[in-house]
Amino acid sequence: MEDKLKIFLDITDHVKVFELLQKLNSTDKPIFGIMTPQHMVEHLIFTLQISNGEKEIELYYNQEKADKFKRITIYSDRELVRGFKSPALPKDEVLPLAFQNLEIAINNLKTELIKFDSYFKINQNSKPINPVMGELNFKEWIIFHNKHFTHHFKQFNLLRN
Repeated sequence: MEDKLKIFLDITDHVKVFELLQKLNSTDKPIFGIMTPQHMVEHLIFTLQISNGEKEIELYYNQEKADKFKRITIYSDRELVRGFKSPALPKDEVLPLAFQNLEIAINNLKTELIKFDSYFKINQNSKPINPVMGELNFKEWIIFHNKHFTHHFKQFNLLRN
C-alpha cells in the first residue's frame, strides 16, 4: 500500500490563499472548534505577527518538550492535531474580535502576509519564538504557517482532505 503524501497550503502563494478565503462567509460554522470565521482569520493574523517579530511571546514549555513539538510539527508530514489548544490562547473561549468585520480582517491578513515576507528579507537570520516550539527560522515558520493555515482552512471546509 502506498503512503499518501500530505499536501499543505502554500502561504507564499497569496493568490491561492485569498481565492480560498473568498469562499468564507461570516455565518459559516466550523467543522471543529469554537472559532467563527473572523476569529479564525484574526488568529492567523496574530500568529503571523508573532512570526514577523511584531508581537513577542514567551515559550510556554521547557526546551525538551518544545523540541519534541518542533520535530513532530515541522520535521514530519503530520497535520496539526485537531483539538490542540495553544497555551497562548484562553481555554474554552475565543479572543475578542479586533476588526469590525470579516472583510476587514481578511484585508489585514493580506497586510500581515506581506509584512511576514518583508520581515525575513530584511532579517534573514531572525528566529522569532513560537509559544509551543521555541525559536523558528524563516523556513520553519513557512512550514508551520502552511500547516496552520491548512488546519484552519479545513476547519471551515475551504480545503478538503
